[in-house]
Amino acid sequence: MSYNYWISLHQHDYFSNAGGYFEIVTSTKDYIKYAKKYNLPAVCITNHGNISGWVQRKRDIESTGLKYIHGMEGYTTMDLEDKNRGYHTILIAKNYDGVKEINRLSSKSFNREDGHFYYHGRITFEELQRVVSNGNIIITTACLAGPIAQNLVSSDVSDEEKRNRNNVLQQWIDLARNNRDNVYLEVQPHDNVEQAELNSVLQDYANQYNLQLIASNDIHALDQDHDRLRKIIKKGKRNGYDNDDQFELWCKTRSEMVDEFNKQGVLTQESIQKALDATVDIANSVENFELDRNPKYPQLYDNPEQEFQKRIKNGLLKRGIDKLPTDERQAYINRVNHEYSVYKHNGAIDYMLSHQDIINAAKEHGIHFGPGRGSVGGSLIAYLCGQTEMDSLKLGLNFERFMNPERVSLPDIDVDAFSKDQKWVQQWILTNPKWHAASIMTANTYGLKAAIKAVADGMDRYAGKPAYIQSIRNQIGDDGVVPTEVYEEHQQLIDDAKKVVGVIDSFGRHAAGIIIDTNTIDDTLGIQTISGWDYPVTQIDMGEIEYLKNIKYDVLGLDNIGLISRTAELAGIPFPTPDSDFIDFEDEAVWNSMRENNIGVFQMEG
Repeated sequence: MSYNYWISLHQHDYFSNAGGYFEIVTSTKDYIKYAKKYNLPAVCITNHGNISGWVQRKRDIESTGLKYIHGMEGYTTMDLEDKNRGYHTILIAKNYDGVKEINRLSSKSFNREDGHFYYHGRITFEELQRVVSNGNIIITTACLAGPIAQNLVSSDVSDEEKRNRNNVLQQWIDLARNNRDNVYLEVQPHDNVEQAELNSVLQDYANQYNLQLIASNDIHALDQDHDRLRKIIKKGKRNGYDNDDQFELWCKTRSEMVDEFNKQGVLTQESIQKALDATVDIANSVENFELDRNPKYPQLYDNPEQEFQKRIKNGLLKRGIDKLPTDERQAYINRVNHEYSVYKHNGAIDYMLSHQDIINAAKEHGIHFGPGRGSVGGSLIAYLCGQTEMDSLKLGLNFERFMNPERVSLPDIDVDAFSKDQKWVQQWILTNPKWHAASIMTANTYGLKAAIKAVADGMDRYAGKPAYIQSIRNQIGDDGVVPTEVYEEHQQLIDDAKKVVGVIDSFGRHAAGIIIDTNTIDDTLGIQTISGWDYPVTQIDMGEIEYLKNIKYDVLGLDNIGLISRTAELAGIPFPTPDSDFIDFEDEAVWNSMRENNIGVFQMEG
């Protein structure tokens, strides 16, 4: 069957930039608009070496009635011992099992200890073989950096190199022959001699071995304007190619693709049509899947309710509630019973237990925390279990602000530790064998001033004139307002820079946020590593984590905690809490001092 459209299954948005090589200014939402304009039924994104942001991407695509297709452009190495950056390989998920397999491969590729990571994440040919044989993913041979193109034998290589290349080619051909429905030879229509030669070889392979061709334009831009802009920035960053103009890597219609293939003059009409049809057939075969949005509390105890009850009883004794007069004691018991019923109703008992385990481990290490940040101060049980030092009954704090039966969002306890202790607590969480944990990804994006520099560096008028560029940036307000005279003098620069605002440049990690899960996260979320941090980082951000209802723990660094701890140590007194009997909390002199000078007062309500 022949269609009047095609679907790009090799396509990048600006999440591809995060590998340290800037190439894209286009967002998924740009591709969605294009798909809607041309009545395309699906959008697929295959970013370089990562699947970051995939949850939000899926939501954005499906919210417009389009099908989401999960993919990645991976880097495949024949051997981890080889110091190469790997062959570009497109991976496309046919179903949710395929999604998890791609996520797992991407996660594993970032391992910096076993050789997978070399400049960027890599997967091995053996790992790729394994998942292809499972039947849940489709792969294509990608571009001129793919396995076929990189191993075509030329006359200027040694006999040994020829043997090595032929051996690699044979392994990839065997992979395709053994998995004909799941391995495609990718042809592209660029006006480039090497690409034309590759297409000729791929067409011959398809005929000789009864393999399937698939068409691609290796899309890096929405349109010619986005392509122009990305090439300007690449030029400024000195990562462009001399033959960039031979590759029109923007969205094209089916008729435009046919025209380009015809101009190239390599493929037969039958091959062109079959290669374009294959994109639609694959898209149609991809199964929709739903995301798991159930709360993912860590399951650490065989009988969590019994464990929770035991800890509450111990807390009642430790806090001296058993020694209170009967009426007062009963008020505490009533409050505990009420809170317990809400925790049980909301399924949050496991969360409270895991959080207490973290606090207890840190306290055993001599680490102090602030008395209580945010709404958790309203939980009497949290006080009894040592997660806060706020007696909510005595202080008249409202438990329902923290949790109630109608609460939709998950509980969220922020704790303050001395900045120097923060890393110890985070490391303890991230390396605990009881669960899987990762810091939470953040995306670093261009603001207007940074965008002006990125664009100006690649424009002939400004290139090599850093002082001149800086003088323009200095005239831009912190609010992003561009003075009229600046805009009139540099209109093209400012207009282009505004298109780059919000484009992702790199990934980082949330300073405080960590997720834990007793189920694996390398396949359900995806993890990565980033420079300067020795622990896993998610491939989805805070908003996506909250949407999926993964459980996060925030350990914030606060120097005031260290100052208080050191002061108490020098004074020969215990670390103070709201229960400390050696402090007069009604001392008018202290209150007056805070009214007159609030230096050193971090937060105050009342």
